[in-house]
Amino acid sequence: MPNTRLNITLPSTIVDDIKALYGQRGLSQFLEEAAREKLNEVKKKAYKGLIEGYTSTAAETKEVLKKFESAVTEKRDV
Repeated sequence: MPNTRLNITLPSTIVDDIKALYGQRGLSQFLEEAAREKLNEVKKKAYKGLIEGYTSTAAETKEVLKKFESAVTEKRDV
């Protein structure tokens, strides 16, 4: 996967803490992991409503599809 170089601004205390724990070279890796975790969290929240909506209407959808099943499966004279 290609990388994109960014110029970002963070408070010095945060950068110093990350460097102290992960070293100078670990800064990018730490930020990538943190961004990935946050994105997953945001996506879960965004998709939660959709999943709940689909789940709540699943039984009704199945009933509607059953009504059309015979129309799709029967042979037609065309």
